[in-house]
Amino acid sequence: MINSSIWILWTVAVMVITLSIRNPFYLILVIVGLFYLGHRLARQKNISAWVLSNSRFILTMILLSTLINGLFAHVGSSVLFTLPKGWPLIGGNITTESLVYGAINGLMIGALYLLFNIINLALNIKQITRLIPRAFQPIAMVVTIALTFFPSIQQRTQEIKEAQMIRGNQMKKVADWLPILIPLLVSSLENAILLAESMTARGFHKQANLKAPLALVSLILAAFAVFSGWILQVYRYPRPIYITLFLLGSGLTVLTLFTIGKRSKITRYHQESWRLLDLLMGFLITFFLVSFAYLALTDRLLSLNFSPYPRLTLPRIQTLGIIFSLITLLPSIISNHD
Repeated sequence: MINSSIWILWTVAVMVITLSIRNPFYLILVIVGLFYLGHRLARQKNISAWVLSNSRFILTMILLSTLINGLFAHVGSSVLFTLPKGWPLIGGNITTESLVYGAINGLMIGALYLLFNIINLALNIKQITRLIPRAFQPIAMVVTIALTFFPSIQQRTQEIKEAQMIRGNQMKKVADWLPILIPLLVSSLENAILLAESMTARGFHKQANLKAPLALVSLILAAFAVFSGWILQVYRYPRPIYITLFLLGSGLTVLTLFTIGKRSKITRYHQESWRLLDLLMGFLITFFLVSFAYLALTDRLLSLNFSPYPRLTLPRIQTLGIIFSLITLLPSIISNHD
């Protein structure tokens, strides 16, 4: 089993690569790799029709994105047909280029959706909340309670419904569902009181004093550095200047959160183990990410950027682009050679 930290690192790498790609060929490779990995994980968890259900969603997103961009973006030289000019917003030329641009957006959205779907398959709630920084410990507890609230409500509703049907309530009209509300409300309040007492008994109310002026100042400086880097990038200042500001702001944020998190006392009964293959995969993902950032910033991966405007042409393909698009298969390769 791959360490949860490695899964998060892989997710960040795939997200960065996906958001940097506008080439439809590379996006299709990313989606195919995610489908293969998701199918393997779904089969391990005995989840049937995972590929079919996600394929429907992605095809729907591509179709909607294509139609929306085609109707509202009247740009391009290959005119398919023309809507009346008097129609608000959608009146004008419907071009092949605008439809292709919308389809590319749909591919990107579908890839991101598959990515987070796979993370939900690979990690459980405990692993996800454990990855939240210690500085956000109360938020992690609230997220855990929220994620488990709806499943427990659904289970309790089903139990009350079955009890009502045994008593002769067939649940055919809206009024027949009213006897479910009061028992559900009472049981929810009882569970809330029990949870509050349990958290108090475990000392959750005794939080560490996180009122640190230096931490607040450092977070403000980090945000200012990132914002300044973004402004300099917009006005086309030299690249090393705003990249340095981005790195400075990100590093200061991570250091501040790490320092604040050291004050929060957390007891973990089961620690995840690090294996040699986890370290190998972490090294490979980091190498992929650093290499991709270097090649993209030095304009050596020009095939990543593709625009169908003003006239549709075939996208350019590079071997390095194909290799970076196949990073989605890395967890499958590691698992096969475990």
